[in-house]
Amino acid sequence: MSGFSARIIGAFGCILALSVVLPAQADPFFVKVYGRTYKIDLRAPPDAKGPKPEEIMKALPADLARGPAVRPSHEEVLAEVEERLWIASNQLDAKLDDATKSRDRRNAGSDTKSARQEITGALDAGTGPGRSPELQTLYDRNRALNLLARELRRSLDLPVKTPESGFSRPKLNPDIEASYRAQKFDPYEAYYGFRRVKAAFRSGDVELLARVAHYPLVITGKVRRNLRDRAQLVAAKGIVLDAAIRDAVAKSTFETLFVRDKGMMVGGGAVWITSDRTGFGLGTVNLD
Repeated sequence: MSGFSARIIGAFGCILALSVVLPAQADPFFVKVYGRTYKIDLRAPPDAKGPKPEEIMKALPADLARGPAVRPSHEEVLAEVEERLWIASNQLDAKLDDATKSRDRRNAGSDTKSARQEITGALDAGTGPGRSPELQTLYDRNRALNLLARELRRSLDLPVKTPESGFSRPKLNPDIEASYRAQKFDPYEAYYGFRRVKAAFRSGDVELLARVAHYPLVITGKVRRNLRDRAQLVAAKGIVLDAAIRDAVAKSTFETLFVRDKGMMVGGGAVWITSDRTGFGLGTVNLD
């Protein structure tokens, strides 16, 4: 991503300008994101159940309505939306797990997979058992962001399906790509790891941060600590999600990271993203 994210996120968090124009009884409709207009042209079959695309898009986060000072490129718009989508998808997944386990406890011997399918079916229809206001809001937000991301990818002639990594493959500068390969790193896997860690910090959700952390997670500062598991990381939420650390990560871009054999230095050393057999993840948080 370019310096666009640094300028916008560093001051205000991610801010997108979005407005939906719905011509009376017309399809397609148009969505304005960051001052750019994109066509949403998913025509549902006549017998399709559930809300229409224009109804789905109403669940986009409210802060998307505010406008940025700097007009981004189409690629920057997509990157920001995919980051929001990664957050929403992972938060939804965690809440669905909780809802499914709760149902399993109430109904001894029930099939976990069937229970989850029943809950998601109810959420998709907006009616039925297994729903809560919080879960429905997360589901609707995730669905809206996913629809928007699909159409943004379509507009850029990219594969429409959500990438396995959660983020579309970037066009890396050859020199940047070479710097990662010199350390025997896959530059694209490094990029995806950076985006996941950045999104987790951006969310302010320690549970998402736990999903991208390597253990032991090293905390440096006046006192060095090693967080050995998820429980210790959750307990240290106030330290790890320090406002200065989050701001430093938010202002970072992949193009400006320093890379060495240890991994990627983010935010002038505020955090390090390291590599192990599972891939790239958060390895060190520096409180100095």
